Amino acid sequence: MKGRRRCAVVVCAGLALGGETMAARPAREGGSFSILETLINTPGVSTREQAVRDRIRALLPSWAKADVDAKGNLLVAAGPEHGARTLLFIAHMDETGYLVKAIRDDGSLEVRPAGGFFETLYEGQVVLVHAAKGDVGGVVPPRPNYFEAAAAEAPSAFAGDAVRVELGVASRQAAEALGVAAGDPITIPKVFQRLYGSFGSGRAVDDRAGCTALLLALRGLEPKTLRNRVMFAFSVEEEIGLNGAQALAQSVHPDLAIAVDTFVSSDSPLERDAFAHAVLGKGPVVRAIDSSNITDPAIIDRVLSLARQGGLPIQYGLTRGGNDGSVFPEFGAPDLALSWPTVHSHSPVEVIHERDLDNLGALVRLIAERW
Repeated sequence: MKGRRRCAVVVCAGLALGGETMAARPAREGGSFSILETLINTPGVSTREQAVRDRIRALLPSWAKADVDAKGNLLVAAGPEHGARTLLFIAHMDETGYLVKAIRDDGSLEVRPAGGFFETLYEGQVVLVHAAKGDVGGVVPPRPNYFEAAAAEAPSAFAGDAVRVELGVASRQAAEALGVAAGDPITIPKVFQRLYGSFGSGRAVDDRAGCTALLLALRGLEPKTLRNRVMFAFSVEEEIGLNGAQALAQSVHPDLAIAVDTFVSSDSPLERDAFAHAVLGKGPVVRAIDSSNITDPAIIDRVLSLARQGGLPIQYGLTRGGNDGSVFPEFGAPDLALSWPTVHSHSPVEVIHERDLDNLGALVRLIAERW
């Protein structure tokens, strides 16, 4: 193991990381992973986030009054309405996946991707079609030549018309009788898996962990004592172009937009640590620079200072990917992106450390209370 880096998902039992010896640990009742597991196991392909929104609404503290805007973003506000600075925390509810494009005469499904991911991750996998009558099982057949080296070395060839879903039926009528229709979302079966130590893995840690951090902060806040106007937004359609945030930016004009989303980390033996090297288990991460935003250094320094004053571990760095807050600078609000380090992003085996998630929730609360 190089330095303090972590081994790939299923081969790291018994190793040390970030000062913690990895050993089997019982789940913490009511811990952040309990919330994360509930959200991860709820499908919400981009444009189809309703089930996730309903879950989040059910997990809000009793004092929180939630509204849904015309786009489908879930909004919660607290603190003084007038004469105060407004902070907007935003985390997206959607995930990448497929939508049914059409049903073929032979009963198989034509699909289109929602969001950016390597479609080979679905090749040869079991999937669920989330139809109106209930989930319908299917498979994504591999390419006929998938054993050939040339096919394995050209993952981009598995896309578009090469991707289809087979349900085990032989006609369009049989597929329709199952309740399958154009527009239905498709995901790999979603089961959050606790790993050794404080690690966990699942589909759509990005950005259900961000939603979890907002829920943790909301549960810890005392709204009557807030000196800032604090808004929490659970947004839609981030993976297909920040659409929910774009709509929100038209109506909400905060003094600071704070996006809570994943930090795609190189904390893996498979990657070079010269870029995006935030270590799992070492705390939340401030995105100093990502593909959509460069954060004001003064804001970064202020977050680092607040975290240290609050006794929270903190990291900062550069990573790829955009964030929902990046649409707000156009309207005059700076963008601060807060994260947790993740590896294997946009795959079925995204990995997160529970202590990072606990501390991210605490950091969101700290900023809400003391900014």
